[in-house]
Amino acid sequence: MAVIRKGYADTLQGQIHFRQLKEVDGTPLVLLHQTASSGMMFEPMMTLLADSFHTIAPDTPGFGASFPPPNLFTVQYLSDSLHAALTSLGVESCYVFGHHTGSALTVQMAFDHPDFVKRAVLSGPPLLSVDQVNGLRASLKATRIADDGGHLIQVWDRIRKRDMSLPLEVVHREVLLTQSARDAAQGAYQAVFDQPFGEQLASLEIPILVMAGEHDTLRASLEPAHKLLRNGEMRVIEGAGPYACDTHPQLVAEILQSF
Repeated sequence: MAVIRKGYADTLQGQIHFRQLKEVDGTPLVLLHQTASSGMMFEPMMTLLADSFHTIAPDTPGFGASFPPPNLFTVQYLSDSLHAALTSLGVESCYVFGHHTGSALTVQMAFDHPDFVKRAVLSGPPLLSVDQVNGLRASLKATRIADDGGHLIQVWDRIRKRDMSLPLEVVHREVLLTQSARDAAQGAYQAVFDQPFGEQLASLEIPILVMAGEHDTLRASLEPAHKLLRNGEMRVIEGAGPYACDTHPQLVAEILQSF
């Protein structure tokens, strides 16, 4: 039985926690998670992909068990930290799959290290309009711990409303990870807002697949992102929402394998 092994990669910034499943050799497939999750969200997919890819799922700084980033960090800072961790693990080049914030990190990494990322799949690419960014900025609130635990209920309700079909175990996982990340989650959203995502995406020449669940919160970004691609494809996952990697892992794995 394939075993997902965990470990830490040392970087100058701090330690990056990662999950790894290596049953086959070849170009690794790196999996970058959304805010405020961790590499844990990819465990079902890693198992499904074990016969096809050597997979690595790092926790972004500030999330899961990786080191906390400094205040006012950028997408480039997060990407550089992950790139340093991957190179310390002996990765010379890779394929990258990013989901939501993971897509922003994927584009940044490919932009800064064009020989490192060979192919990319962007699930829910955060190509946001000015109005979307302003609305999202206004909705961000500092995380405070309430005496009655009400802060946990608020996060629970928010995640449930994003996808009412999401298994309760996944909702529970995401609530705990969100509470663990706290300020880093707010910082990650701000960092994504400030990234010149569209400009970077339009400059990339590697093969890129943009995809999203039919009911993903970033579904509206799909066609505009696809139009920017020099060498790209597009895919919509029918019936899926913003947690497609949890609700449709087999289908997402098949898309990665075919691409």
